[in-house]
Amino acid sequence: MKNMKPFIADIIVGIILMGISLFVDSSYYSNMVFFAGFGIAAGSVVQIIRITYWQSPKRQEAYEAKKREAHINSVDERKQYLRMKAGHITYQIMTFLLLILSLMLALIRAEAWIIAMMYLLFILQWVIGMIAYRILQKKM
Repeated sequence: MKNMKPFIADIIVGIILMGISLFVDSSYYSNMVFFAGFGIAAGSVVQIIRITYWQSPKRQEAYEAKKREAHINSVDERKQYLRMKAGHITYQIMTFLLLILSLMLALIRAEAWIIAMMYLLFILQWVIGMIAYRILQKKM
C-alpha cells in the first residue's frame, strides 16, 4: 500500500483537474485541462493495477526474479555502456533531424517563427549536450 500512495494522490489530482475543467469558459482550454486530468488519473490507475498484479502472492517469485534481473541490468557495465551509446546515437540523429527539418521548412517557406523555433531547439539541444558532457567529465 505504501508504494501506491503517490498514484492515489495522482488520481485525486486528475479528478480535481477534470472537475476544474467544468468551470473553464473556453472549450479549448476546458478540453486541455480535462484530458490532462484524465491522462494523469488513467496512468495512475494502470500503475496501481500493475503493482497489484505483480505483488499478488502467486506471482511473488516471478516478481522477485524480475526485480533481481532489473537490478543486475542497472549495474552491469556493458549495459550501462550500451545505454550511453544509444543515447549518444539518438542525440546525433535528433541534431541532424532538427537541422534537416529547419532546412525543409525554410524551403517550403514556412513562417519565420516556426523555422526559428526549430533552430532554437537545435541550439538548446547542443547546449544541454555540452553542459551534460562537462558535468560528466568533472565527475569521472
